[in-house]
Amino acid sequence: MLLSRRCLLFAPAAMLGRAQAAPPLEWVAGNLPPFAWEAADGPRGFAHELAVAMAQRLGRPAVVSYVPWARAVRTVEQGQHYGIFPLARTPDREARFQWLVPLMTVRYGLYTLATESRLELDQLRELRVGVLRGSPIAANLRAARFRTIVEAKDYRDLLRLLREQALDAVYAGTPMLEAAMDEYGQTRMLFVLQMTLGEATLYMAASLGLDAAEARRWVTAYRQLEEDGTVARIRRRYLQ
Repeated sequence: MLLSRRCLLFAPAAMLGRAQAAPPLEWVAGNLPPFAWEAADGPRGFAHELAVAMAQRLGRPAVVSYVPWARAVRTVEQGQHYGIFPLARTPDREARFQWLVPLMTVRYGLYTLATESRLELDQLRELRVGVLRGSPIAANLRAARFRTIVEAKDYRDLLRLLREQALDAVYAGTPMLEAAMDEYGQTRMLFVLQMTLGEATLYMAASLGLDAAEARRWVTAYRQLEEDGTVARIRRRYLQ
């Protein structure tokens, strides 16, 4: 009888411990080649493959949920246990996310159709410029006194709007937009980089409320992959 009473006393405590266990990190991403995108033969990209390799190192399911980028950012910021990539680390975001793994520093550029002649900054300010919805880089355009800024859901949409002349220019990370041109069958010669304006470092980041021990597990997994050469091998496949 004494043993039975002990079991009854300890069972609620064990159940409470399980109920309070921190949830594991869940990755979300948008279609942002060359870092992450849903290709015809399945999801791929530098950051996507890193997340898969890190999950395998941790013995976790290798799952990444793809949603529109603005929703991905909102999910991670408002949630407690989500990860995201590739997220630009900017001053306005600094205190709103945990910054786990740096991926690459990118320059942001203004692209027009190649039919345009070379334009000066004063001329570019007068154009209808498209940016990715959910991206903080529109602030760079506002600071440079651009007049008309239009948001679109992804790079495919931005390139389509530019080709249809519903936009005059697109402002985006140069490696991302050029990789999107390749992925979505848009010949690079159809576009011209007019100028670059600003830069940021892209990260694998996480919700501010993610358990600190869980965050450390993923960072440790990344460092192990860096030491054994896996990170460099994946990088060479996507970033030349």
